Amino acid sequence: MSEVKSKLEISGKTSPEITNASYKPIPEQDMEEQVAASTRPKSVVKLKIGSSTDGESERMLPDDEKISEVVVCNNDMKSPQNGDAKLDIAEPPNKQAFVGLTKEELMQYANDPFWVRLRWFLFVTFWLLWAAMLVGAILIIYAAPKCDPPAPRTWYEKGPLAQLTSDDKLQELQLDENIQGMIVPWWGDIYQPLENNQADLERLKLAKKASKRVIVEFDPTWSNLWFAEAEKKNPEFEGYYIWASGTDNKPPNNWVNPNNTTSWKFSTVRNQFYYAPFDQPHLNFNNSSVVNQFKRVIDEFLRVNVSGIRLRHASFLLIDRSLSNLEIYSNANPSYGIGQYSFYEHSKTEDLPEVGKLLYQWRAYLRKKTTCDEEVPLMVAEELAKVESYKVNQTLAVDMPLLTTIFSRPTFNVNETLSNLNYSLKINNLTWPLWEAKTKSVPRDVLHIITYLLPGAPLINATEKVNPDLLKIRNNPSIMRYGNDSTFEVYGLQNNTVMSFIRVTPGSPGILVVVNPTDNLVTTNLSAEIYKLSSIQEVTVSFYSENYNISEFKDIGSKHASDIVPISPKSAIVLEYVPKKDE
Repeated sequence: MSEVKSKLEISGKTSPEITNASYKPIPEQDMEEQVAASTRPKSVVKLKIGSSTDGESERMLPDDEKISEVVVCNNDMKSPQNGDAKLDIAEPPNKQAFVGLTKEELMQYANDPFWVRLRWFLFVTFWLLWAAMLVGAILIIYAAPKCDPPAPRTWYEKGPLAQLTSDDKLQELQLDENIQGMIVPWWGDIYQPLENNQADLERLKLAKKASKRVIVEFDPTWSNLWFAEAEKKNPEFEGYYIWASGTDNKPPNNWVNPNNTTSWKFSTVRNQFYYAPFDQPHLNFNNSSVVNQFKRVIDEFLRVNVSGIRLRHASFLLIDRSLSNLEIYSNANPSYGIGQYSFYEHSKTEDLPEVGKLLYQWRAYLRKKTTCDEEVPLMVAEELAKVESYKVNQTLAVDMPLLTTIFSRPTFNVNETLSNLNYSLKINNLTWPLWEAKTKSVPRDVLHIITYLLPGAPLINATEKVNPDLLKIRNNPSIMRYGNDSTFEVYGLQNNTVMSFIRVTPGSPGILVVVNPTDNLVTTNLSAEIYKLSSIQEVTVSFYSENYNISEFKDIGSKHASDIVPISPKSAIVLEYVPKKDE
């Protein structure tokens, strides 16, 4: 056993010499070190345990657990408390830290069967888990409730569209660049070659120079092209028209046209009556050959690059094959009598249930001939009296049905207008109509505000200009989107003397339109009278009509309290608001 050598250094005050010690005297060398240590400021006492200087050879600890150094600090070294000692025991200098295996040692296990199997197991498990997560993500996306983005509006749905009238001079027409397309009439027989109608063809060419797109409007119900052969009972064309025999030189039934005259004409060649509600021989669209002849007409107009087709007298396309008499209209005005158009119900000659299928067939043919980017619409020129007759599987067979009566009456009755709007848009479900406003009861720019911001597109005169600020509001998502994810509500304010409606889509500002058709200044409390705005305290001015003259509201972008909004007579204002989350 090796000797253990100890050495003690004591810092601080020198201890008084002790006599008559009962232990072995400290060697002289150690005493000298003790005296030297006592003179150090803030000294440190180090206790070293090694081989004994006093000859003792008893081994106290194993070699690998020997304490190499003990440090004792007094209060000068900021001990926690006077008289306490802090021992800092260091590791033995000959004890090495574990540093892991070397590369050569690790390579000895590289081909060990256990580690090979473990590596393959972890490798396969990792990729299986990765593939499972990928499949799970795909399934989550597939199974998640679909939220399809709204289909972008076509060029004709964006609008506005313009209508050429007989008074417009195409040579001098300067069409506004913001008008998406112009409706141009064609008065000739469309079943004849287009070149045979030079006046119509020339009008079409001039319109194409003035407008980026042209929608041609014509009457498909009649043609003289095959009539002479049909009169001669040519088997190929005889079924192209509707023939019937009368009694005592009288028409076969009581059918009358809107001009209050019989819908039948007599052919002396054939000695029969033929159906001609508009003084021209009416085509028989129950004949598939006639239906196909109209498809040829579509091809001809597409050849000259028209962008849309609009049909006049579409409600008269089909008739009841039984040719039975019309029934008297139960609510007919007493001033009407036998032989007058309004005296009868025209269920045998107009809006037959099959007309929707015929129009749907023609529109499908149009879609096949054109691209989605420049879709060619099939429209009708009159309001739909029986909307259900124009639907196939609850889908409307025509594009942008016309609504003109609501805003074309002599007076602007708010209660009646609200009722008609709700009926047309929510009951008849005419989701995106074409608005035509002709009333003189309010200024023209007020009508533009209404028709630009209602669901649908405005139809204006070809000579009118488009207000760019109003068009900018129209392009707002709250206006251009209409369906399940958007809100449209109409309201009558101030005892139904003021009309208002709101348009809002999630993620976009709400649009509020307020129209005062009366001759008096009206102050509205929007938050109190419109329940959708009950929590809205503030509105922002976006636009107003020319004769709106409330000076403090004429600053675009200014904010005002929603409970006091004055509306000038015969004027309209457009306001924005921030919708609440529950809207």
